Amino acid sequence: MNLYLDFNNGLGEQSLSSLLPHFKVQSFTPDSPGIERETVKIPRISGLVLPQHPRDVVFKERSIKVEILLNSIIAENFYQYRRELYALLVKPYPYYISTDLLPNLRFLVTCDGSFSIPKEKQKNQTSFTVDFNNISGLAESKSTSLTKQNFQGEYWSPGMNIQMRDDLEYTFKNRKRFQVYNTGDAYINPMQHDYNVTLRAKGKNVTIINHTSGEKLKIEHELKKSQPVTFIKQYTVINNKAVKTSGRLPGLDVGMNDFEIQNTDDFEITFDTRFYYA
Repeated sequence: MNLYLDFNNGLGEQSLSSLLPHFKVQSFTPDSPGIERETVKIPRISGLVLPQHPRDVVFKERSIKVEILLNSIIAENFYQYRRELYALLVKPYPYYISTDLLPNLRFLVTCDGSFSIPKEKQKNQTSFTVDFNNISGLAESKSTSLTKQNFQGEYWSPGMNIQMRDDLEYTFKNRKRFQVYNTGDAYINPMQHDYNVTLRAKGKNVTIINHTSGEKLKIEHELKKSQPVTFIKQYTVINNKAVKTSGRLPGLDVGMNDFEIQNTDDFEITFDTRFYYA
């Protein structure tokens, strides 16, 4: 087993064993996902009432415990190796960790250093546990929707809800009605997740509707096909400038989402998104 680290520094994933060869991962244990939901107690109604739609329920942060063995061979190296691991893992910013036991998933974490590596007398090796905080509460796919979903390559794995079909589409051209499949376990929120939609269209008041979620966005601007429209959280952007809209970009419910594009006959839209897993 190995632990992989991605610090978003352009170097990509690097294994702990290649960075610090005297450390060996022994176990990788995420806590179960935790849900935070609203409940209401109503007189003369049994139990609790759940007022939220499932897409409005949020996942709480969770702990990922990684047990590691340090073998310094000789006592003089123990203290230096320990310091190197502290410097490697304890960062002021979040980063991604993954393991080859879950090869196509990664977890966004922080590590604030609430662990220690004690040295016992006469011993040059010891096991210890690093407690990472999975701040998003979910794992995410390393690949995006633009990578074909099948088991023929090395990008998707069993347990990631891959369908027994090879025709899922995430780019649509001049099709008023189409379906977008969310392979993950959680609603994809444009405000939070790595969800990139690009639209090229000709028309005025072009509207994007997700009939599954009931969400829609109307772009109150005359669009030209030569100008790509992108979406950054709640903003709709053309040429690095936000344009007027009503509503917001629809997210993706779990499973199949029925979309419609209105007020244009000449368009192309692409959904480039990661998927999120419990």
